[in-house]
Amino acid sequence: MSSAFSLAGKAVLVTGASSGIGRATAVLCAGMGAAVWLTGRDPVRLQATLDSLPGAGHGQYVADLTDEAARNALVDSLPALDGCVFCAGAVELVPARLVSEKHLNDMMQINFNVPVLLTQRLLARKRVRDDASLVYVTAVAERIAPVATSMYSAAKAALTAYVRTLALEHAKRRIRANCVSPGYVATPMLTALASTADMQDKLDLTPLGTIEPSDVAHGIGYLLAPASRWVTRSSLLIDGGLSLPMR
Repeated sequence: MSSAFSLAGKAVLVTGASSGIGRATAVLCAGMGAAVWLTGRDPVRLQATLDSLPGAGHGQYVADLTDEAARNALVDSLPALDGCVFCAGAVELVPARLVSEKHLNDMMQINFNVPVLLTQRLLARKRVRDDASLVYVTAVAERIAPVATSMYSAAKAALTAYVRTLALEHAKRRIRANCVSPGYVATPMLTALASTADMQDKLDLTPLGTIEPSDVAHGIGYLLAPASRWVTRSSLLIDGGLSLPMR
């Protein structure tokens, strides 16, 4: 493997690593040579991810990151990191006219507050090395804002804006911060959405078809690797061409 695409000798944290994009990213990072630290809420699925990782030196920490004490305990358990990937997220379809304060808070808490507050703690506790790469999984919804996703789309858009400022503030340490913005990905989250709403018409709009978690992980791997050392404050769109026909 070219050194430009190697993570050998590096430590990487992946949130939401128990399934979907998080799991695929953890497996890819381990295959690129990183020691991978996993976190998620489901101990059985998180262990399954850990068991699937090639290489050695990996670790896991079961935690609900919406809980401040759990976030702090996670950070205190980590080594100095060369990369962080924030994959944990949630979506619930609610039309704007039916949005409640609880729905708003739920969508903001997991999709915006958690990655922001976890990043703050990692930086405050000096767990992020110079030259590190921070990657945040947002969503194409922030660009196209489909029906019944107002709060989810807003949370992801807010996260993108936050990441651009974060990258600017830490550029002197050459810490890079970028987003990956996926379209419809074949994950348990998409399966859950399809059980509550007819998604086929939207899936059919993607010219290249449904995206696999590994396809998004490859984009994340690029942003973590030295190959992207001049890329920061950016958002990598991985949507199979979805956003153009939906505009």
